[in-house]
Amino acid sequence: MSDSETSDSSVEEIEIKPVRPVPRSRPKQNSKDKARSPARSLSPTSVLNGEGTVAKKVLDNYTVTSSINTKIEPFPNVIPLNVGGVKYMTRLSTLKKFPDSMLAALFSGRYTVDKDADGNYFLDSNGILFGYLLEFLRNGFVPPREHAVPLYREASYYGLHELAEKLNLMPAVVSLIVKESHKSQFPNYEEIKEEVIRVAMENATFTKMGEVFMYVFKSEFIPKTNTFNPNHGCIIESAQVKCGPWDGPVDEEVFVKCLESDLIDDGFDVKPHEPKKKCRYYHGQSCQKFVYRLQIMF
Repeated sequence: MSDSETSDSSVEEIEIKPVRPVPRSRPKQNSKDKARSPARSLSPTSVLNGEGTVAKKVLDNYTVTSSINTKIEPFPNVIPLNVGGVKYMTRLSTLKKFPDSMLAALFSGRYTVDKDADGNYFLDSNGILFGYLLEFLRNGFVPPREHAVPLYREASYYGLHELAEKLNLMPAVVSLIVKESHKSQFPNYEEIKEEVIRVAMENATFTKMGEVFMYVFKSEFIPKTNTFNPNHGCIIESAQVKCGPWDGPVDEEVFVKCLESDLIDDGFDVKPHEPKKKCRYYHGQSCQKFVYRLQIMF
């Protein structure tokens, strides 16, 4: 290698040793040492993560350095990284390219970053995906669209809203944001979906067809006559899953279609749901309650 090549400061060598990425746990709030992060949140991020500024919550999990109680070790100009088991070498200026990102805050000297046994700064994240984030920081390279969804989450996690804003225009991310926003209209949606799957599994033990009756209601039914018997043996007594009430313009049919589509996207074999079955009770006033039947094939 020539002297001109070795002295070229624009070249950054990367040593990549792929291993199984270490799962990242949700950071815990630390009320004693809450970090003040300048990172901005994106509106789609709150939909995908169910919380506010992701980068700020991540920084809450790091120890804040103190010039009084802690000896601050300055970061070198070239940073050796271990990201979930994958090794990288990059410049400190690269990690701090966007001042309002979590990475810039993390390597600002205000936080203590753990090191591995070899002295590499350790980030508990998906090491393979981090390589794409690093390329964006270096030269603005936008990752391939097939990685758009997981990288959108990683960009949001690290507070790289510049990259997240580019990714959230890609079809897969747009579709995910719309889907998650749609599901967020319904209370306890994920819990209800899990309950539907569990009930279907139990009912499919002998027939391989999981039949689930759901009582879905946007608003509570309130009788208007004194002759209405609330213990009339309503059809909803056959329901194994309940969802409602909720605010917003969408009705019960939209919820069932949303759930049905979501299960199909997850790979379940779902038969088109049947029209709602209404209660037949009438005594001065008809009962307005009804159930849906959903069938999952196993």
